Amino acid sequence: MGKIWFPLLVALALAFSACTQQAPGGASLQVQGASGKARYLVVFKSETLPANAPAWAEGAGARVLRALEPIGTLVVLADPGTASRLAKHPEVLAVGREGRYTLPKTERLLEATDTLGTPTAADTLYRYQWHLRRVGAPRVWARVPLKVQARATVAVLDTGVMDNHPDLQGQVVDFVATNYCRETGGPQATPSYPKYALWIDFDRLDPANPCTPAPNVMYEGHGTHVAGIVAAAFGGGRVVGVAPGVRIAAYKVFDRIHFTDQEGEYDDVGAFDGPIFAAILDAARKGYPVINMSLGGTLDTRNREDVAAKVAWDRVLKYANRMGTLVVASAGNSAQNANGYLVHIPSDLPTVVSVSATGTATPLWQYPYPTPETLEAVPGQDILAFYSNYGAAVDLAAPGGDCGLDPRGQSWCYRPSGERPPGWRYHLILSTVIVDEETPGYAWYGGTSMASPHVAAVAALVKALYPRWTPGEVRAHLKASAEAAGSRQLFGHGLLDADRATR
Repeated sequence: MGKIWFPLLVALALAFSACTQQAPGGASLQVQGASGKARYLVVFKSETLPANAPAWAEGAGARVLRALEPIGTLVVLADPGTASRLAKHPEVLAVGREGRYTLPKTERLLEATDTLGTPTAADTLYRYQWHLRRVGAPRVWARVPLKVQARATVAVLDTGVMDNHPDLQGQVVDFVATNYCRETGGPQATPSYPKYALWIDFDRLDPANPCTPAPNVMYEGHGTHVAGIVAAAFGGGRVVGVAPGVRIAAYKVFDRIHFTDQEGEYDDVGAFDGPIFAAILDAARKGYPVINMSLGGTLDTRNREDVAAKVAWDRVLKYANRMGTLVVASAGNSAQNANGYLVHIPSDLPTVVSVSATGTATPLWQYPYPTPETLEAVPGQDILAFYSNYGAAVDLAAPGGDCGLDPRGQSWCYRPSGERPPGWRYHLILSTVIVDEETPGYAWYGGTSMASPHVAAVAALVKALYPRWTPGEVRAHLKASAEAAGSRQLFGHGLLDADRATR
């Protein structure tokens, strides 16, 4: 479980395992307020909401927080007795706790254009971005004009995006917040800014008014890192994205959460089902061709409490698919075999492109630090990142970062950071982050969170080139054009190949 962590005001950071995982104790971990009320998903048998559903739920004693008409689901605030009564209604399929998912930070060390594009002299950190070259992105830049790339938008459902970051200025074209605690930030006071001055304080929770001022401001860089992998611009700052001409729709679906339990004090961000569903519906209605969700958690198919969430997730993803929106999601960071009764949501659902994470066995860690050389991962030396989930649900693999292999062939990540060579960080993924509203940064992260946006960016390029293709056709094309990488269980249909996918 994450503990209180205050970021240092520095411009360059390194982090590992920055991918959403299920909250300890279950996806619907609840820290109740004095009222004993909690948020529930009420899923109707009909896949659209009955006309009187909100009024009926209010009349039964629940407070309706979200009415998700296209998927026949309400998010309500209710006590357990009211939830039980709602579940007995003949039109209701299932009632279950609303899921919550977290961003665990298991390790963080801190330290101080043309029509056809290429990295410029300003992109001074590009030489460390081995992952872009490994998937063939530079060959795409030489063929696909930026104005063609700009036809497609990736909706990034995450912690928000620093839209004034020099690598992302002008790349973000939509600013949406569906989280419970709405606030604005940044020079343009955008609702999707990754600033968290409000929190849901479960230690002093008033369910009717859950969002209260936090004692300090938190800035979460995860969504900005993901957005930079997708579309950091040439010459804007210091790094480059897979698809520098593609646009970003920034969706803030996370809230800041505080509580104290037997393990100590928790102050971090978490995403709830309702805001995620609302963001998916909004992005699909707006016609965005690709959604990236570097988030998720695990549901137990044997647990009746998880039925409502699983049905609602299945419905919202099928809705996006019908609307022409392809959903790409991270496979998860639990080193978990997804072939059993545990289902990673949303990546394991059939309409989603599930992405596992790779590292490279090329010994980048042997380079001196800092190095003037361009780091290159040798083809054929791809490994499944030690944290990555795997199984039959995985569709594709993409670079997510690892720590490199020691001379015995084991990941340096298994050793304490002080026992690793300085260059181990080169094996992670370098992209954009936020330090505060006036301080953009760059960070090395590792996780399936980082693998997924590689695939989302290439999916957007394919849609820009072939706008009439359905999500199913794009999904099949990405699989067919992938580079063989080994075991189907580990790498799906292979390693993402941006060059082949866009030919």
